[in-house]
Amino acid sequence: MGYAFALCLSLFIPVEAAERMKPDPCADRKGSQPNIVTCNQDPRHGIETIKGEVLRVDGDDYLVRVFGGKEVSLRVDSATEMSEPIGRGDRIEAKVREVNDEKSVLSLRQVDK
Repeated sequence: MGYAFALCLSLFIPVEAAERMKPDPCADRKGSQPNIVTCNQDPRHGIETIKGEVLRVDGDDYLVRVFGGKEVSLRVDSATEMSEPIGRGDRIEAKVREVNDEKSVLSLRQVDK
């Protein structure tokens, strides 16, 4: 009976280890730095998450500096889900879907500073 238990245990451990070692589909291995996440899109819906600081608000247009330093213009509309007013200096997270080179802002929310 001890041999059967040892055999089952020895078969289970490699399978479990293999499951834990599956690579993240949104990770890219570069040089000596494994698993640097480069994916910023939800592949199921084509939704991109944009995080940054609001530089300017002009009506429905928001100019946001993303954490990589790039500036992005976002336009909200009546379909955009917003939990609270957002102004200059706020850190935000926007869920955006791009269709025909135009960004549609699905939600815009303030995040912790």
